[in-house]
Amino acid sequence: MEDDNLVFYCKDCHSLYILVDEELADSEWDGAYCGKCHSTDIGQCTIEEWLAEEERRRKKREEIEWNK
Repeated sequence: MEDDNLVFYCKDCHSLYILVDEELADSEWDGAYCGKCHSTDIGQCTIEEWLAEEERRRKKREEIEWNK
């Protein structure tokens, strides 16, 4: 992975809206959390990998909607 193409994302809701609490950044926890769902389960990958996963998730949501 190239460092300039890396993104941080929420592993729970897949959002790219990641925030860092500076007061907690020096603790055992790095202070990063999702600004959408507030999860602290943050992942890192290339933007291409994130976009591919987002497309897979979108197709899964559509499939669920079609089967209702």
